[in-house]
Order: sequence, then C-alpha cells, then structure tokens
Amino acid sequence: MKLGTSALGATLAAILALARPALLGAAPAAPAAPAPAAAWAPRDLPLEEFPDAAELRARYWESYFSAPPAAAALRSPLRLDTAAGPFKLFLIEGKDSFYQLLSPLGPAAKAGAGGRAAIAPDPPLYAQGTWILKRSRETGAPLQAKVFLRSDPGCFIRIYPDGDRSRLDLVAYGGVLNREVALPLPFAQVFGSPFSSIVAWTGDVVDWELFSPRLGAYAGTRAFAAKLRERMAGLRYAEDGALDAEGRPVYIATGLPQAEPAGLNCSGFAKWVVDGFYRPLTGASLDPKAMAERHAELRGGSLAATYEAELDPYFGLDWTRNLARALEDATFPSRRHGLYENDVSWAPFALFAAEAASGAVNGSSAYEDYPAFDQDLGYEGRGLKALLYVLAIREPGTIYLASLSRKGGGELPGLRRHYHVALLVPYFEATGEFRAAVFESAAETSVASLMARSSKDFAHLVRLRLLPDFDPPRF
Repeated sequence: MKLGTSALGATLAAILALARPALLGAAPAAPAAPAPAAAWAPRDLPLEEFPDAAELRARYWESYFSAPPAAAALRSPLRLDTAAGPFKLFLIEGKDSFYQLLSPLGPAAKAGAGGRAAIAPDPPLYAQGTWILKRSRETGAPLQAKVFLRSDPGCFIRIYPDGDRSRLDLVAYGGVLNREVALPLPFAQVFGSPFSSIVAWTGDVVDWELFSPRLGAYAGTRAFAAKLRERMAGLRYAEDGALDAEGRPVYIATGLPQAEPAGLNCSGFAKWVVDGFYRPLTGASLDPKAMAERHAELRGGSLAATYEAELDPYFGLDWTRNLARALEDATFPSRRHGLYENDVSWAPFALFAAEAASGAVNGSSAYEDYPAFDQDLGYEGRGLKALLYVLAIREPGTIYLASLSRKGGGELPGLRRHYHVALLVPYFEATGEFRAAVFESAAETSVASLMARSSKDFAHLVRLRLLPDFDPPRF
C-alpha cells in the first residue's frame, strides 16, 4: 500500500483525463496500433540531475503564472519541450485557490517491434521536479510554490512570499526538516530561478545531500532484504515462540519445548534475524533467556517500576537492546559494548506536517509539534517513514529493530508497555526509489501499515550492522 495515494490517484486521474488531449496534441493521420500502456514507474534522480525547467517558469511568469485568475483559467494546457525533457503546463481549480502546475512528463516512449510506440503513462502530480503554484482565487496573489523533491506526495519544499524576500520549508515524508529558511530574492524571482540557485542560497542551512543518495551503497541492504524474504518462506507465527541456542523451538517465558506446530512470535522472529548474523560469527545461536534479561536498574522511577516483575512492561525494549549488544559483542569481541550504544537517539525534526502525504496539490502549511525523543520510548510512530528516510541516507548498510510501546487502559491507564517488536529495513532501489521494508512476526508488512496501527504509539530503535554473511537457523 502506498501512503495516501489511493484516493488521490483516482481523483487526479479524472482531472488529468480532461487535460490529456490538449497536452498531447493531434493524433497522426494513420496511427499504428499502440502497445499496451505501462504503469508509471518513478526514477528519482540526485539533485544535480533534478528535472528543472527554470526557463519555462521565468518565461511564463507574466503571461500565465501572474496573469489575472480569469485569464489564467482560459489558457489551454500546453506541452513544452526543454533540454531537461518535456513538461506540461496546466491548471487545477480549487475552492478558494487555484493551482498552476509545471510538471515533467518523463522520457518519451520508444517505438517497439513493428514501429509501435508504447503509450506513455501520465506521471502523478507529485512526480519529482513538479512545481505547483498556489494562488488566491479572489486576488490572484501567489500563496506558495510547492516543489516535489522525490516522486512522493510527502517529500517537497514549500516556497512562500515574505515581504520583499521569500522563505522556504523542507518536508520529507511528514517530517519538517527545515522551516522559514530565508531566500535572498522576492517570490517572483525565486520562482523563475534555477533549482540549483535555491540549493546554493540555502546550502549552509539545508542538508541537500539528503536528496542525493549514493545508490551503490545500498546494494548490500537490497541483497539482505531479498535473502530475508526467501528464508522467511518456511516460517509461521506462534505465541511466545522462539528458537533456543541449539535451534530448538521453545517458549520464551519458560524455555520449555513448543507444542506443534511450532513457530515464532515478533520477538522470536527478531532473534531469528539476529541469529542469522550471529551464527556465522560464533557457530551458535543466542540464548532467549539471556536476551530477556531486564535492566530495571537503568530506568528511572515510574509507574512501570512497580510492575517490572509482574507485567514486564519493558520486555521489548530490553530484548531489542540485548540482541543488538550481543551482535556487537560478537562482531567486535575486543571489548564489551554498552546497552545504549546501538540506540538511535537523535531527532532530525521537531515539527510534523500531518497532511503532507494526503494533499499532493495543496496540503497544509499548519505544522504540528512532534514529541521529543525519549530514551526508553523512542519516537512517535507517525514519524517513522521520515525518520527512516534520514537514517537511510546517513547510515547506509544499517537496519533497525523497533520496540513499540503504548499506554494501556483498564486499572493501569498510565502504564506504558512495550508490546511489539518489528524489523525495519530502509534502503534505496537501484533506480532511486526509497523503500522502508517492515518485517514482523515472520511476515512482511509495510511502513504505512505500521504507522497506521501505531501513529500515537512510540517506537524505540536500535541499530543492527549488516554483515556479509546472513544464515538464520533452518526452522
């Protein structure tokens, strides 16, 4: 499931269907039968290859982008060719605003066998390199320009007027990475400037390297994800199930053998993955009893401290930290590693754009506070994709165990319990698309599903360093 794209796609397909004849022009006199249409596939490029049409934005500022609303509405959609490829220029009506779009059409379709050209699919409105100018219907004044940095509705910059200057916000998958960054020119001039100039003006403030991943650095992660999917084929879920140090199915709570049919729960699956790296290093698997060791003495006083023995509210947190530390100890045996050493503990954003994924054309400029990182809770769940994107750029070759927690109800409404463990695998495809694969309880789900189930829960992350050999126990 793609975040926030299903309903949007149906609406925008209807809009673009009306514009398509004018964009593509007249049909040839005697057309050959076209090949079937292919699904649109993104190919996100690094910023130095970003599809930019600054000359079109500057050329059409007076005649279109700043024309009176009535005149702008009468203009037919245009297909415009540039050195960066073909672009389409068109308008979408809104209630209180209207939107003028300049969007790359992507590479032209090539003729196949028999001279038939495949039907080139229309890219979505959030294709990388699209500029959307939002204007007031009443006055025609520009309100903002939205520029998509990746082919995702939640990854963009927002440029807006600020007196005789302009400002910029940067949003990545909901996380507001920069806000109110000053630009040195009035809005109209910024709108007509090359994207490279915007990057140069803000380079001391904005980390633009976040949008130019080194795709070769993720070959190992892509290979790991493929092998993990292959090896998961024989797994099944079982409550409280794990493998012991000899590879036998046991119950985590008691260490007793599992009844048939045996399987793994979310914690047992996480250990099975870590065993895949641990076994080639040591020749053995990890002991579930050791991985369940509590560290209550390292936590401050809280309601949970009263119930450590009875309810074990921090089980998932202790389990994931113990797994990560055990793997580090095996990888670098010259010293004992600290319990917190593999924690992800920095926060790349403090504001969240809740509508960033659902409002490709408009969205909301009203940001919400995003809770601060907590040492034993981690990050609020709705920010996971944004966090994983930044982590993928800054820490290629790393995957993460997440321990999810939430406050319960009943007699202990204030008690927060770590209730679930998941494996998070962020990486970039060889063609540039960002992926955040999620594996939990012996099944692959999605980051969208995980965020939907835990948007207000918290996810504590620990790092796992990808190693060359991955050989989990046969089940």
